[in-house]
Amino acid sequence: MHCGGLDTTTHTRRPPLQRTTTDRVVTAWRHAHHVTRRALVAAVATSIAIGATVPVPLVARVAIGFVGTLLATATLVDVHERRLPNRLLAAALAVSSIGWLATPDPMAIVRAVVGLLVGGSLLLIVHVARGVGLGDVKMAAVVGASAGGVSLLAPPVAIAVAATAGATYGLLSRRSQIAFGPALWFGWAIAFAVTSGGVVS
Repeated sequence: MHCGGLDTTTHTRRPPLQRTTTDRVVTAWRHAHHVTRRALVAAVATSIAIGATVPVPLVARVAIGFVGTLLATATLVDVHERRLPNRLLAAALAVSSIGWLATPDPMAIVRAVVGLLVGGSLLLIVHVARGVGLGDVKMAAVVGASAGGVSLLAPPVAIAVAATAGATYGLLSRRSQIAFGPALWFGWAIAFAVTSGGVVS
């Protein structure tokens, strides 16, 4: 009812429902283009293949494959929402930490910690300049921790590849804003291929 030009009608606002991470993943999958779906399947398969071939103890290899799968799934949500799910990133970091802590090589743990700091710091600088979101910083830290356990060169390689891939896609698609998660996953995969395949020691 309106009185004297003022709206006296009361509205009851319901708080938005908190969606679970599973709901977000399922929704992203349902709305994804068929090319995006195939890319996710390929990314998961590639992650498992990377984990199976990296020359590290079995527990670390399993962790690497699982981390890649979690990161790939997170990128699906990123493409749909332009937001990376914190719980998937936290799970990926936890799995990566368990994998490296379970290895008999203490230097792998040190490299993983350094990788986390390097990966996160590089993207944090870009975040401060408002180039990427905070979720991208978190994912970069996970990428650094996972790949850094193999080689200290892996985190900067991953970030460099991600930056190049993201910039290239942005130019080709003529978009000023893109989901950066897929580029970070791609950087993660390339870093493993380069640093653990004998090309870079």
